[in-house]
Amino acid sequence: MSVVMFFPGLVPSGYDAIRDFVTGDPHARRRFAAADEVLGYHLQDAYREASIYDWEVYEAGYMALTLALADWAEEKYGAAPSLCGGQSFGSFMAAVRSGALAYQEALELVRRSVVVETDYFDSLERPLGCHFFYRLAHEQVDALLAEVRARGEWAELSVILDERVHAVSAELATLARFEQRVREEGGFPFYTMNRAEHCSAVGGLRRRLHDEVYGGIEWRDATIPFLSDVDGRLLTDAEEIKQDLLDGWTTPVHWETVLRGMHAGGVREVWIPGPRNMFARITGNAFPTKVITPKGATR
Repeated sequence: MSVVMFFPGLVPSGYDAIRDFVTGDPHARRRFAAADEVLGYHLQDAYREASIYDWEVYEAGYMALTLALADWAEEKYGAAPSLCGGQSFGSFMAAVRSGALAYQEALELVRRSVVVETDYFDSLERPLGCHFFYRLAHEQVDALLAEVRARGEWAELSVILDERVHAVSAELATLARFEQRVREEGGFPFYTMNRAEHCSAVGGLRRRLHDEVYGGIEWRDATIPFLSDVDGRLLTDAEEIKQDLLDGWTTPVHWETVLRGMHAGGVREVWIPGPRNMFARITGNAFPTKVITPKGATR
């Protein structure tokens, strides 16, 4: 059976929801201990106190958690994936599992990138953000974006996961009004990140990360194909995977692109390691899906 290990994007998850797995599972203890060595502090303690805006801690913790769940799943089911993919930040864990990045190198990439990202967004004259919301159809979202542009303001669709899950990047002041309109139209705001993603406005950040961070990391050819969420291709070349992760900053995430890549890769089953999220629903519409959660792994 052809299995894809698909890593979801960074989803807010409190420490209480993962504590039993992180403290009790040997795969999790090993991943977190290795992260401690790279980061120079106790990641588990830091994660316990972190918020979604503590980017280094939260990203490193999420990486350790999801990779440990993937380790657990492979041992539990006695099978290895035939390809790996991820959505947004999940693509970095996919790069690790595919063999394109060593785990320690991926953690170093996170640490260095956060410094550049923070400097970039803090230096903007007008702060940018990305707002996630659900339960609005594409046509409603298009109409809300048209309202923003009619006021002479910038906004861009960053994520289209399915008919009812979207994210929009814009200036934070614009997003405050946009969130209110989402509510008025019957949608449900999820959360707003204090940085824009997957849009043309962060082209300058992509260039800085390329010049200041990614060149100092060791990239390798993948041992199993890496599924791009940028264009749906199956990649194994080290340089192509590096560029693909960079391109993720400026390219909207569209779930149909990922599905197209899965079909091209001959996928028969999808494994999703991470806190419970919307991917189980939208993937389950296309493929048999195993959701590998901390709660399920400790049951």
